[in-house]
Amino acid sequence: METAPSPRVSTLQTRLHRFMQTVLQPQESSINAALRTAALQPGQPVHALLAPMRQKAQLAGLWNLFLPASTRTSQGLSHWEYAPMIEAMGRIAWAADVFNSAQPDAGNMQLLDSYASEPMKDAWLDPLLRAETRSAWAAAEPDADLHRPDSLQAQAYRDGNHWVLNGHKTWVQGILDPRTTSLLVLCRTDAQAPLHRQFSVLLVPTRTDGVRLARQLHGWGMAQSTLAEVHFDQVRVAGDLMVGQPGQGLDMLQARQRIVGLHDALWCLGAAERALDLLVERLQTRRVGEQLAVHHPVWQQRIAQARTGLDTTRMLARRSAWQLDQNDGDLPPQELAMLQSLALPLAQSTVHWSTVAHEADALGDGLPLAALAAHLRQQLAPPIEALHAQIAQGELLR
Repeated sequence: METAPSPRVSTLQTRLHRFMQTVLQPQESSINAALRTAALQPGQPVHALLAPMRQKAQLAGLWNLFLPASTRTSQGLSHWEYAPMIEAMGRIAWAADVFNSAQPDAGNMQLLDSYASEPMKDAWLDPLLRAETRSAWAAAEPDADLHRPDSLQAQAYRDGNHWVLNGHKTWVQGILDPRTTSLLVLCRTDAQAPLHRQFSVLLVPTRTDGVRLARQLHGWGMAQSTLAEVHFDQVRVAGDLMVGQPGQGLDMLQARQRIVGLHDALWCLGAAERALDLLVERLQTRRVGEQLAVHHPVWQQRIAQARTGLDTTRMLARRSAWQLDQNDGDLPPQELAMLQSLALPLAQSTVHWSTVAHEADALGDGLPLAALAAHLRQQLAPPIEALHAQIAQGELLR
């Protein structure tokens, strides 16, 4: 596995870091305050505050960096090349949105680029790449487990030139954004086929009759939520709005889980690095009795655990990115489970201890800790018990 970036990627990394320091960080406090206000007053157009920064990012060539080897982007970075960039974006809760690399759109755009027909790409992918629209991802269900596809209930049947979709999806990411125009919905389209070919993905325009929001899922008080439950009641979808071919739904689900899982883990590392920097800085000025807190054994232990965890998890993440490139987008489930079991808990604990060290100041808009904590709570990682079971199963099958 290579460790040094190419000159082109090194230049992009330098440009990204400089952009974040000079353009994003000076406005971080004001944007965090706006996000907090929007969490209490749904419907506020916070995204408009990011528009000028998005334009600058596009002009700087820091746009759609996540999309590998595509004719529709100028960069064409590999997963391994993109890894340090999404990690850097994790240092600011909303930074990925500025570079048009936020979820669920990044995962959806990669699916559309890989599987959709050219007319579908022209109509639905290109506006996403230009950040003119947003999209949502609907796979999870309240009474089902995505690791057990036979438990999924949403289904669609063919009626002439349309698919008729019925189902109930939860944790639908992106649906509450007023710019969202489409949902990618995983559903059963052929109950008679072998299980791994029973499912497909339909692109459902949000304004289609029968698409109904059931309830909003809140953003923990510090972030504007885009999550909701959605009912699909006799929703008629044009036949040409199936993404890819019938029966490819589980392939797309697994491909998306691999890519989004890796990106989310790398984002967590960026958030943890920022929190650790702030923790060390604070402990060098905070006193416990007559002693600086940074010299206290308990805080030294926490710093050491965070640094060890960060460097170890980063090596695993970079290896996973390299494997995705070498294996044409494939990654052993055990590898992804190991990464997910480490990255999110590490970021949450590091942000927590940094919050403890900063005391009440951590909840103000002058520090990013509250915004990072709120974003981490909305991460769509599987339960830790399920990840551990997957890792153990991989060992048993060796």
